[in-house]
Amino acid sequence: MALSPRLAAVVDALPLRPGMRVLEIGGAPGAAAREVARRIGEGHVHVVDRSARGVRLIERTCAAEIQAGLLSVRCVDVQDLDPAGQEPFDLAFACRVGVFDGRHPGEEARRRVAAVLAPGGRFFVDGGDPLREVDLRAAG
Repeated sequence: MALSPRLAAVVDALPLRPGMRVLEIGGAPGAAAREVARRIGEGHVHVVDRSARGVRLIERTCAAEIQAGLLSVRCVDVQDLDPAGQEPFDLAFACRVGVFDGRHPGEEARRRVAAVLAPGGRFFVDGGDPLREVDLRAAG
């Protein structure tokens, strides 16, 4: 699955480093997650999507990365993210997710993302050129 020009610009804009733990929010169909996994090597990409259909699509399109342990996916709404039992993420990003682009109220979602990021972790959403960084310090 090739990246669209829009998603390619998003992935290119992320400050990725080998070995990072990255959270993608609302990641169906999985094209961006696959490319991020390729770029971070032995790191890990965790994708959350609130749609069971979206999760099944990611499981199909990212089967090799999942089997290799480079990628995982879970059906959960971002407002229900829980940091318990998982390592924190170095970076999180979301594209076309209503609670982050102003279509829906998103304060709880921002608090939840802040809770799963490592100290110094960064959060990016679409809507910039092509991304904008969201300061979550007040949300934690």
